[in-house]
Amino acid sequence: MTPTFFQREPSAADRERWRAELAATPSATRRDERLMLFLFRVGSERFGIEPAHLELVAPMPAIHSMPHRSTALAGVVNVRGAVTLCFSLASILDCAADPATTHPMLLVLALRGWRVACQVDAAEGVKEFTPAAQLPAPATLHTAGRSHLKGLFASTAGRDVGWLDANSLFDAFNAAAG
Repeated sequence: MTPTFFQREPSAADRERWRAELAATPSATRRDERLMLFLFRVGSERFGIEPAHLELVAPMPAIHSMPHRSTALAGVVNVRGAVTLCFSLASILDCAADPATTHPMLLVLALRGWRVACQVDAAEGVKEFTPAAQLPAPATLHTAGRSHLKGLFASTAGRDVGWLDANSLFDAFNAAAG
């Protein structure tokens, strides 16, 4: 039986060409020098977090309130059968949520074995940034949200994206959960 295309042995010319391509000097911006961020919007502010911390993006389910909670803890939600704490990113990042949002989204974030849910006004997807293009958080920003930023990136839409520090954000979740 004659081997199919995928079963045949590569020719010596193919192996030599592949070896040369792999040994070639990478482009000025190598793939590992890129930063991927999942972008979302809270009110008029845009933020990004590394996709490694993102477990789920889904339409926002009903939030069940809890008595004696902080404003940062919105309540609990059902995430695939698991009761999960739901936090208000608007409260934690000290920015106004968009009251006109008709289809809020749920983000489930994870770090250090802890899962939390957050309501956002819009989920925009993953975008690639060059770390060299990172700007420091402006010194004029005196909100609580500044402490959760690693920096800013200018986006193609002309609006800056705040790069969130997952460790700082989860510390805030922990403090709000009390």
